[in-house]
Formats: sequence, C-alpha cells, structure tokens
Amino acid sequence: MHIVIDALNWISQLGPMVMMPLIIFILGLLFRVKLNVLIKSALTIGVGFAGVTIVINWFVAQVGPSVHAMVTHWGIQTSIMDVGWPARAAATWAFPLAAVVVFVVLGVNALMLLTKLTNTVMVDFWSYNHYIFTGALVWYVTKSAWISLIVAGLDAAISFKLADWTAPLAQKYFGLEGISFPTANSVGWAPIAWALNKLWDIIPGINKIDARPEKIQKRFGFVGEPLFMGFIIGIGIGLLAEDPFGTVLIVGMSTAATMVLTPKMMQILMQGLIPFANSVKQLLNKRFPGNKFTIGVDAALTIANSSAIACGIIMVPITLVIAAILPGNKLLPISDIAYQAMWLSAWPVAFGKGNVFRGILSTIVITCCVLWIATALAPVHTQLALAGGFKLTKGMHYVSTEDAGTHIISFIWYELVKALKMFIPAI
Repeated sequence: MHIVIDALNWISQLGPMVMMPLIIFILGLLFRVKLNVLIKSALTIGVGFAGVTIVINWFVAQVGPSVHAMVTHWGIQTSIMDVGWPARAAATWAFPLAAVVVFVVLGVNALMLLTKLTNTVMVDFWSYNHYIFTGALVWYVTKSAWISLIVAGLDAAISFKLADWTAPLAQKYFGLEGISFPTANSVGWAPIAWALNKLWDIIPGINKIDARPEKIQKRFGFVGEPLFMGFIIGIGIGLLAEDPFGTVLIVGMSTAATMVLTPKMMQILMQGLIPFANSVKQLLNKRFPGNKFTIGVDAALTIANSSAIACGIIMVPITLVIAAILPGNKLLPISDIAYQAMWLSAWPVAFGKGNVFRGILSTIVITCCVLWIATALAPVHTQLALAGGFKLTKGMHYVSTEDAGTHIISFIWYELVKALKMFIPAI
C-alpha cells in the first residue's frame, strides 16, 4: 500500500503539465486509441495545462502583493491562518487510507458506468484527493476505516451524478465538448448556484439586469471587451491596495493579460483533449451502446470563460470585505483567494448565462458559506495538517484553508456523521 501511495504522490507532485499527459497516455493505451492521435493529444494537453498554470500563477504573483496590501491597509485580522490548498492536498494524500480510497472510487466509478448510473468517466486522478479529504474528515470523527471508505465512495458517487447533471451546461456554456466536471469542491455548489439563479429571476430589478460581456460590448463597444474589462478591474484592485502608480498599472495589465490569455491557453488544451475524448467515447459507446459517456476532468478548466474570470477577479476584494465583516468567520482567505474566487464563480455565471452581475451575487452567497465551512472545519483540518507533517508556529492554534471550505459535500457528511455519533456511539 505504501508503494501505491508513494507512486500517487510522485505523480501528483509532477503537476498537471506532466501528470495529465501520463494519465491520458496510459488510458489511451488501455482504450486502444490510435498511437499517433494519442501521442499528439497527450503532449498538447500537457502544453495546454502548462499554459493555463503559467498564466494563472503569474497573475497570482502579480496581484498577490496588492491583496496582502489591502489586508494591511484595511486592518483585517482573524484567528485562523489560511495555509493554502497545496497544504490541504498534501495532508490529504498523506492520509493512511488514501490509496484505498483511490481504489474504492475507481470501483464506484466502474460499477456506476456498468449499471448506467453515470456517464462520467473520471480520469483526473489528482482530483481524487477531494474524495480522500471526505474520508479523512469522517475518519477523524469515527476512527472507523469502513465508515470512512463508504462515505468517500458515496461522496464520489454524488459528484459523478452532479457531473452528469451539469455536463450539458458545461459543454454548452464553457464550450467543452464531451467533458464533465466531477471535482467535488466545485460541482457540489452547482445546485446552490442553480437555486440562486432561480431566485434572481423572481426579484424585481435584479431580474432585469443583463451584464453579460457580449451585451456590455454591444452597448459600450471596446469597453465591454475582456481586454479592457480586465484592465479596469486590475486598476481598481491596485487603487484599493493603495499601490504606487506604477504598480497599479502593472496590476491592471496583469489582469488584462489574464482575461485574454487564459481562454487562449484553454483552447490549446482542448485541441488535445477533444480528439482523445472522442476516441474513448467511440470505443465505450461501441462496447456499451446507448450511453453518452463524458470524460471527467478538473473543474479548473471552467475559468477559461471571460465572465467567470471577470466575476472571480472582482470577487477578490469583495471576499476580503466579507471575511472582515461576516459574523462567525475566523479565516482570513489570503493564500488561495485569487484561485478560489475564479473557481467559485464558474457555476454562478454558467447558470446565469454569463451574466456577471448575477454571478457576483451568487458567488457572494457561496463565499459566505465557504468561509463558515472553513472556520467550522479548522479543528479537524488542523489535525489532518499535523498528521501530514505541518508544523504550527508559535501562537498559532488552528489552521484551515478557503479550499477546505469549498468542500460542501464533505462538510455535510462530516456534520451528519458527527450528529449520528451523538445518538449512536458505536459509529
């Protein structure tokens, strides 16, 4: 088992630029994809992931100091340190049952495919860490390996069903043919985003506001283009941070570049992924006629949409304000704020058909929930981090992550098991 864990950790540490081409190549061999198609697809997917990662990491590096400056100038203070999603993921993979959960999830996915309970073929092994996280949370409550594994499997099954439900929207709105997003920390918010969009439909005034980029561009011309919108949003962030004029311009240009380059990098990735996905689907549909299989990948791909990027970037300062004034919140979401804001915006803008105004409203509600969940999970998150080798600094009592707060399905299972344990001590 340790060999499996070491192998999974080694693969995950390579990053998506190398990990995803390896996975795609191995799966392609198993599904007998033509070698010339497979090699080109695998390499192109790697290049696409590299491009997206470079752009987003560069954006975070350029804008991150301004975010920290905003925190300093506004005097925001909280008691729980945000250690960032890499720390959460590393601690999750260090969970002793991690490898077992991987095989459980593989078994659940295979069984659901064979019984036609899902169309999602989950190939993104890195994202299995989300199901492992659920199992780890439950284990710390029950100390039961069996209950932990069962709940992790159920978490995966729910994510696959939600991925099936959202697949048509993802393919239509994000332009990702044959793709679905079973990433638990993203797709778990889809029902809430759907319900909130229905709510905005019936509220007078709000239901009349149409802030889709194409509408803005049609009305205001160049001002509505992602290039200009990104520049204005970036300038706003720099001004709120009270940056020097030169830094304000750098943040503005960095944001504009992110708005323009991210979708183009995603186009490269899809040039590799679509031929592979089509080849796999053709084989599966031949063996299992009547099914409409989709390839399950990381929901990070949803950020390649101008509305999602715009909404996410606007949410950066808004999230800091929420963290400062939200009753019950004790987490300062610094480490992942740029990443999480964009990922949390994906489903709100998708259900809102690109309406950035509705996307922001829904994402504000979701962000409040995320911060509450991250605060509630801090004690168990700290135990998981310490077990994974994290060292608490002097004066630090709890750590958590905004990323942990995005795991709404995990949190529901965690709270459910805690409640049952009160009434059924044997659990």
